[in-house]
Amino acid sequence: MSKTVGVPSAAPITLMLVKSAFILTALLAVACSGRETASAQAAQSDLRLFVPERVSASQRVGNNSAFDVTAFSLLEGTDGLDLYAAVKNAGDAIACNTSFSLELRDKDDQVVAAGVNGLMARRFYRFADDAGPLAGTVAGCLAPGDVTKVAVKGLSLDPPNADVQRVVYYTNSWSNLDLVAIEGVSLEGVSAVTKVNGVAYEGSLVNGLDTALDNPTVAVYPVNAVGRPLGVAYGASAIELAPGGTWHFETNTVTDSGAGFDAYPMGGP
Repeated sequence: MSKTVGVPSAAPITLMLVKSAFILTALLAVACSGRETASAQAAQSDLRLFVPERVSASQRVGNNSAFDVTAFSLLEGTDGLDLYAAVKNAGDAIACNTSFSLELRDKDDQVVAAGVNGLMARRFYRFADDAGPLAGTVAGCLAPGDVTKVAVKGLSLDPPNADVQRVVYYTNSWSNLDLVAIEGVSLEGVSAVTKVNGVAYEGSLVNGLDTALDNPTVAVYPVNAVGRPLGVAYGASAIELAPGGTWHFETNTVTDSGAGFDAYPMGGP
C-alpha cells in the first residue's frame, strides 16, 4: 500500500509540514508492508494437515477405493459445514469420473451429516473403441500418484449440536478400461488478484477438445504451506467455447488466500 502526497504550487506549505507528510506516508507504507509480511509468514508457517486437528479421517470399512485423504479443512460455512480435502490416487490404475462421498460421525460413530461431490481432474482421456458403451467418451481422470481437491459444502448437522469426531469417506470411479490420453481442457496464466473483499483468481481456460465445451467452469483452491485446501473460488460462464477457443475468467473471492493455490477446470463435454 502506498500514498503519494501532492504539493499544489499555489498553496504555501512550510517545510515542516512537507516533512511530516512524507514521514507519515513512509510510516503508513512500512506498517502496510509489515502486515503483508506477517500475513505471508503466517500462511507459510501453517503446517497443519488436518483442521480441526481433533477430527480424524478414514475410509469407510469395506470400501476398496485406492484414494486416500491426505489433508482436509472442516470449516463453518454460510449454510452449514464445508469440507475441503486433498485426495491422492494411491493405487496403480487410472481412475476416471471419480465421485467422493463422505459421512461426518460423532463420538458414538453415528452419522450426523453426509454429502458427495466429484474429484477435480487435470488429465483427460478418451475411451478406446473396444470400451463397450463408453467407446469414444471423454472423461477427466486421475493417474496413480495424482493429488487432487474436492469441496463438499453445506453439510447440515443432525442434531445441530452434534460433536463431529470423524470424517468417513469412500469413492467410486471408472477404472481398468482401455484409455487414450488427449489434450483435453487446460488452464493458463492463473494468478491471484487482490480485491476489496478478498482475493480472486484470473487466467485463461483453453478448450483443447475437438468438440465445443458448454458452460466452462474453473475451481481454484487456496492452500496452506503443506497443500491443505482452505476454501474454493469458482468462475463460470454460459458461453459455448469452440474447439481451440480460449475463455478468460475471473473467480469470486476467498478471504484466506493461504500460501498458494491449485487450479482446476471443471465440467466437460
